[in-house]
Amino acid sequence: MRVLVVGPDWEDGSEVGCIHGLRAMGHEATLFDPRKYIGVPRPLQRYPLAYAAAEFVLRGTVREPFHFAQKPLLDRARELAVDLVLVVQLLWVLPETITELRARGIVCAGWFPDAFTSFGRGTFLLAPWNGLFFQDRFMVQRLRHSLSADFIHHLPECMDRVYHRPIALTEQDRRTYGADVATFGNYYPYRAKLIEPLLDGSLDVKLWGAQPPSWLHHKAHNFWAGKVVQGDEKCKAMLAAKIALNTNHYAGIGDVNKRTFELGGMGAFQLTDNRPALNEYFEIGKEVVTFDGRADLREKVQHYLARPEERQQIANAAAKRALRDHTFEKRLEVLLRTVSLEPYPASPSRSPREG
Repeated sequence: MRVLVVGPDWEDGSEVGCIHGLRAMGHEATLFDPRKYIGVPRPLQRYPLAYAAAEFVLRGTVREPFHFAQKPLLDRARELAVDLVLVVQLLWVLPETITELRARGIVCAGWFPDAFTSFGRGTFLLAPWNGLFFQDRFMVQRLRHSLSADFIHHLPECMDRVYHRPIALTEQDRRTYGADVATFGNYYPYRAKLIEPLLDGSLDVKLWGAQPPSWLHHKAHNFWAGKVVQGDEKCKAMLAAKIALNTNHYAGIGDVNKRTFELGGMGAFQLTDNRPALNEYFEIGKEVVTFDGRADLREKVQHYLARPEERQQIANAAAKRALRDHTFEKRLEVLLRTVSLEPYPASPSRSPREG
């Protein structure tokens, strides 16, 4: 089957994970990156302000900033004679583009692996999808009920076995990335407040990811590790830390974030805020450890820092579980079956990187 995946070409993002998963399953998968058509020169594409400026200008003349990516997307789908267009994050296409693809007989599916606060304008809800998938079951229940939309389904996030895997650390890696506690992501007020008990200077804490914003007047700035980590470097940063901390977004009501599965796949010892759905994916206390509130976070950190053997046992168990149950191949099998495309059986001997 020929599949066109639509979304940014981020090293270990969900879009690239879908490419790896589909190829491992035996499909021909191609990535279409709509950012190339927004009108921002390539040297400036790494700067968020450049996109913000382009969006401000474009929204005065067109409905969406990615308006100019729609024709190239349609052309690419025709050129490749694709059977399925899979849009990740859903914000990259207009409803009329999905309508045109469906008119050509192409199956269209969308996967929104994020909290509902990232919906943007939500115009994707107007498109005639074969299947629309969300990682948050609360969002699914709400939309299915209010919109009478039986094409909306729950699909949890997962990990990419190309990038999220146990790797051997060198002594230099341990010196560069070693920490008592490390995490990665964006540092908005809720997350900064939640981890505050760890930032009193008594622990070696590294906060990888985007620099905390200048308007966030918080001690998190003092613990920023200085860069965004992706791919193998993300693995090194989490594995070199004694505790890999995970904090879910406050708007992720009904499920767990992608980081939950990534840390599991890496074989990192994960301490995460407790969510009702977590025990559906990992066994709490044996494959992952949870905390409830700031005081418990501090206590759990102190408890497990003193127990390296127990940390390693839990981390090893998480890696086995993630590889068995929570890969992109597993999730895409469900997606393909749901939109009535028979999943191709995964081949253990086929590399996810193969094109």
